[in-house]
Amino acid sequence: MIRAFHRLKTSGQFKGKLAVVGMRGWLHSDVGKITEQLALAKEIIFLGYVTDRALRYFYNRAEVFVFPSFYEGFGFPILEAFSCGVPVVTSNVSSCPEIAGDAALTVDPNSAEQIAAAIGRLLCDTALRDDLVRRGKRRAGDFDFRKTAEETLKIYKEVYGKR
Repeated sequence: MIRAFHRLKTSGQFKGKLAVVGMRGWLHSDVGKITEQLALAKEIIFLGYVTDRALRYFYNRAEVFVFPSFYEGFGFPILEAFSCGVPVVTSNVSSCPEIAGDAALTVDPNSAEQIAAAIGRLLCDTALRDDLVRRGKRRAGDFDFRKTAEETLKIYKEVYGKR
């Protein structure tokens, strides 16, 4: 993501800052080194853990939500971004493409080129942005947790009833 951000900054496609939200992961020292090597320390804000209220604020202020996850159990951040009406770029691996469906641009999380290209598309193509925002809101509605709980309970009852 940082290398993709560097590409966008040096090409002039993006003038803003990158806000990185979430706890520091196991490769955080590498992130710091790359940030320094690319002279981006003043362009990236590492926020760490934030409250749910602050997270909603950042989703709602984002031009694009980028989630290049290598492993994701479910992908709640994708649905949260959809619900807030922000276009999404996410990984084409793990559960991310299944959660995103046709409502996000998917990329190889190892490819700074693909990540930068997808972000660039969303920054300059308002029709695509608007379409993905519409699709994202609809997709978020597909994940109704009450319905999921009811369907899970139904399966448990079916399995239990067969014993």
